[in-house]
Amino acid sequence: MLPHSVAFTEDAARARDSLSADRREVLERGLAILVTDPRHKLSHPVRGDEATRGIALSRNLFIEYVISDGKLVVLVLTVIDLTDVLIED
Repeated sequence: MLPHSVAFTEDAARARDSLSADRREVLERGLAILVTDPRHKLSHPVRGDEATRGIALSRNLFIEYVISDGKLVVLVLTVIDLTDVLIED
């Protein structure tokens, strides 16, 4: 199977562009895996649609994406910052 190309929605691109270099590298590594296996066993369907999926790339990065016509389109990039939390474990 040929790798999928990657595209970002405007909001996801803004979130991507605001990442620190180390988080950006994690994002790129995760996407490199997903372009060859967009339905990775750790991803899960969202919104009741097999083509729209979500996956935690790391403990701090989560994406929702859609697979369509050889493209993997990142819809949402969520960055979880655990610097300040209300309740410590």
